[in-house]
Amino acid sequence: MNIANKLKTKLDFFYSKNVTVFLFILFSVVNLVYFISGFFMFFLNKKGNADEYYQYNLYTVTSFSLNNIFYTPSQPFIFLSSCVDYFLSKPMMSTRVVSLLLFVVLLVFFIKKIKAIQSTAIEKVYKITFFICAIAITNQMYSGTSDFLSFVFLVPPFLIILDSINLKKINLSINFCVFIGLLFAISIASRPTAIILIALFYTSMFLILGFKIIFCKENLVMLLSLGFFLSLINFLPIIQQQKIILDVKEVPEETGVNWFQKNYLMAKFWDSNKIPTSQWISTAEVIEFKKQNPNFEFPKNQIELLLKEPGLYFRQMIRMFVKAMYTSFRFMYFLFPIMLLSFINSKRISWLKTCNYKNPNGIAKNKIIVLFHFISIIVFSFIAVKMFEFRWVIPIMILYTYYAIHYISLLPIKARFLIYNFSFICGILLYMMFFIKNGLIYSS
Repeated sequence: MNIANKLKTKLDFFYSKNVTVFLFILFSVVNLVYFISGFFMFFLNKKGNADEYYQYNLYTVTSFSLNNIFYTPSQPFIFLSSCVDYFLSKPMMSTRVVSLLLFVVLLVFFIKKIKAIQSTAIEKVYKITFFICAIAITNQMYSGTSDFLSFVFLVPPFLIILDSINLKKINLSINFCVFIGLLFAISIASRPTAIILIALFYTSMFLILGFKIIFCKENLVMLLSLGFFLSLINFLPIIQQQKIILDVKEVPEETGVNWFQKNYLMAKFWDSNKIPTSQWISTAEVIEFKKQNPNFEFPKNQIELLLKEPGLYFRQMIRMFVKAMYTSFRFMYFLFPIMLLSFINSKRISWLKTCNYKNPNGIAKNKIIVLFHFISIIVFSFIAVKMFEFRWVIPIMILYTYYAIHYISLLPIKARFLIYNFSFICGILLYMMFFIKNGLIYSS
C-alpha cells in the first residue's frame, strides 16, 4: 500500500501544472539557445553551408532573359532569391533569407490551425512550442537551399487532401484539385525529392484506405494539372530540347564517377571502419580508388548491390533506420511514439476507445501519416545506401507533429500532461548533453 502511495505521489508530481510551467520554461530556454547558436553557425556562415550552390544561378530581375528563368535549376527558388537579391545584392544571403521567410510562412499557417484545436490557452502554448521546435531543430531554414520552398508547396496539399477525406473519399472541388496540382508542380520544380514523397503519400493512402480512393476523378485532375503546370514551368526546355529542368545534383561525366559509386564506396569504408561515419569521400578519392584497384567492379545500382553484397546493404539499412528512429524521437519527443496508439484496437482501455473508436476519420489520417513516415524512411534508406538524411522527410515530420498534437488533444488531461512533462525533460537533457559535447556555439 505504501509503495502504491509513493508511486501515486511521484506521478502526481508530474501532473502538477506548476511543474509543467517550470519545465516548459527550461525547455524553451535550451531550444532558444540552440536556435540562436544555429543562426550564427549557419545563417551567418560566410563560407557557405552544405548544398548551397543556388547563389551562383541568381540573375538580375530588371534585365533577365528567358534562359535565366527556364534553364536554371529550381526555377521557383531562383526566381524568389533573385527578387530578394535585387534589394540585398548578396546572393548567398538572399537565398538564406528566402528559406527563413518561407519557414515563417509555414509556421504562421500551422500556428493558426493549432490555435483552432480545442484546448486551454496554456496547452495551446505548449503545442505551438512543440511544433515550432520540431521544425526549427533541423536548422534547415538557415540554409540557402530550395528545401523549404518545396516544403511550403508540398505540405499544405497533403494536409488539404487528408482533411478532405470522409468515408474513404476525397471531397474536393475540381478547382481545388487544379490548385493542388499547381502546388505539387511548384514543389517538384523546386526539389525533385517531392516526386518520391508524393508517390509514397499515395502509397500510404492506398495501404490504409484501399484502391478506390486512389483511382478517383479528384486525383486524376490533380495529376493532369500537375503535368500541365510542370510543363509550363519548363516550357522553353521542352520546346527547344524536349526535356524538363530539375534540380538534380550530378557528378561531372568527365570524371567517370557517379553518385551511386560515391555513396557505395562511402558505405563500404564506413562499414569496414576505414573512415569515421562523420567523414565523406570526394570524387577525387573515388578516382584514386579506381586507379589503385583497376579490377574492382562497382555495382551498377541498388538492386545489384543487394544481390552482390546483401550483408553490407542490410547493415547499412539497419543503421539508417535506427538513426532515423532516434532522430524522429529527438525532434518530436513523445509526440512520435504516441501516434502508434492509433493502430491499437482495444475496447478495454476506456480512454483509448474514446480516442480511436469515436474518431474513425482522424485515426485513419493518423495511420496514413505514421505509415507514410516509416515507408519513406525505408525507401530513402534503400536509395541512399550510405546515410539517411532526415531533411528528406521533414515535410512528413511537419504533418506527423501536427496530427500528433491533434491526437493528444483527445487524451485525458493527466495523460496529456505526462506527455508534455516527459517531452520537456527529454528535450532539456538531450540539449544539455549536446551543449556539453559541442559548446553553446557549436561547430559543424
